[in-house]
Amino acid sequence: MTERTYPACIRELYESEIFGEAVFDAIIDHARTPRERYQLATLLQLETETKARLRPFLLKHGISLNETMDLSMLPGIIEAYNSMDWKSFMGANIPTVETFLASFEAIVEIGPSEDQQVLNSMVIHEASILKWLQIEAEGESSSSLDDVVAQLQFPLPVSN
Repeated sequence: MTERTYPACIRELYESEIFGEAVFDAIIDHARTPRERYQLATLLQLETETKARLRPFLLKHGISLNETMDLSMLPGIIEAYNSMDWKSFMGANIPTVETFLASFEAIVEIGPSEDQQVLNSMVIHEASILKWLQIEAEGESSSSLDDVVAQLQFPLPVSN
């Protein structure tokens, strides 16, 4: 794990939401079923809401809200989605989300007490995505999105 300095490392939280939003926005157009479209749209909603929720936190610490970052890996992610079945794609993404979760937990460890609520919310956020992936990798489940939806201020209507 790389050496982190606080508060500069909280930009990493924001960039993870920019990245997640871009990923879900890109693959939603390739959704094969209404269920997949709903699942992807719900994750897109989570990333969008979380990104907006982080903005005041970043401004408090003088961190840029610029959304420019390298997203050159998006075509490869779309290609992977298109070449795999749903369960395989979910399983293939588990290690990436585990890495994000470990990184967020490390940021919690170095963050000051006054920032713990926001920092811990990001651990909960990422853990909910990991749980979703794990459940879906095992097979479709009507409860896989429960922890994700519980965080939304503006949940999407369930589609068939």
